[in-house]
Amino acid sequence: MTIRTVRQSAAFPTVAILRKGGPKVVRDGKEVFGPDLNDRFRVDWLPGVDMSTKELFMSIYRTDQPHSLRAMIAFPSVWQSWSTTNEAYWGSTRFAWADNEHYLSLYNPFTWEALIVRGEPFKPFIPGEILTFNDKRDQPKTFKLKPTTRFDLFLPELVACFVTFQIKTKSSGDLINLRRNLAAIQSAADALGQRTGAAGIPIVVSRHEDTVQWHKAPGQTVPVKKWLIDIRPDPASKWAQTFAERLSALALAMPLAVEENPAEDEDLLDDSDGEEAKQGPERLAEASPTATAAPAGSSEAPQAPQNAVDPLLPKSPKDWTTFWKVSVPGLGVTQEQAQKAAQGRDALAAYHALRQAA
Repeated sequence: MTIRTVRQSAAFPTVAILRKGGPKVVRDGKEVFGPDLNDRFRVDWLPGVDMSTKELFMSIYRTDQPHSLRAMIAFPSVWQSWSTTNEAYWGSTRFAWADNEHYLSLYNPFTWEALIVRGEPFKPFIPGEILTFNDKRDQPKTFKLKPTTRFDLFLPELVACFVTFQIKTKSSGDLINLRRNLAAIQSAADALGQRTGAAGIPIVVSRHEDTVQWHKAPGQTVPVKKWLIDIRPDPASKWAQTFAERLSALALAMPLAVEENPAEDEDLLDDSDGEEAKQGPERLAEASPTATAAPAGSSEAPQAPQNAVDPLLPKSPKDWTTFWKVSVPGLGVTQEQAQKAAQGRDALAAYHALRQAA
């Protein structure tokens, strides 16, 4: 059976988890999560990490609770380093795992009886579903699967180690914010049309305070201040400057093509109140400067001035063949037609010849 997962992951060996809170503390005899670090991360090193990797990281950042990290997208698609699954834990052990469609694995957290293995038997995942199991004292315990987001970061300053640092969060606010951040980075890479995609884009990973809506009760939301994870391209990098320059060049190289019928513009036809509001061609005719300039009893169509400049005609086109194909809607000009029309004519004459032929 082929298991459908959120993504096919790609990552170098993970050496640390970037967490938003401090180490766990004991409170009232129970071990609980530490306080939120707000604008910082905590580097939680995994067991067995090479000491040289830790020393290199500390020599660069001087702390294991940095405010931000300089990282890089290591793959053509940002989604190759991203995953979101729904998970439930008993202690530090995951006993339930599901994608957005069905359960991938499910065990009884107290007896470790296998209920679902590799997606079999099929059990649909229902958001908000509560799982109930009896503990060793035969008391019912309830669990709810929570979305867990992971994103692998490649730190170029640790390139000699070829390892990744993994962001892990269960916050729905982080999930929404990270998905938007990464989608914007991927769209920027796609806009440039580079063969390498998002690979090599330098990014800055930090936290910023924002207001999120907390669903306190059914039908009741409360605005709450939260420190969310933020990922964006490094504005001081050469890539950011090149990105802006290339986008500007692409925007200027493409002529503007407009194909609109003013008679179908609803905002133009209904922009007044009372008796002043006139609909349809009647209002457009009165608003037209050529119509007001014509004699009252004339039935002839208004003539355009002989020296009028065609608004679709660029001031200094570099490639007339491309201009005819792109900027004249509905002509359907092929490459052969454009080249044939250009023979023996200047650019303006060929342009008008193509319009008359259409």
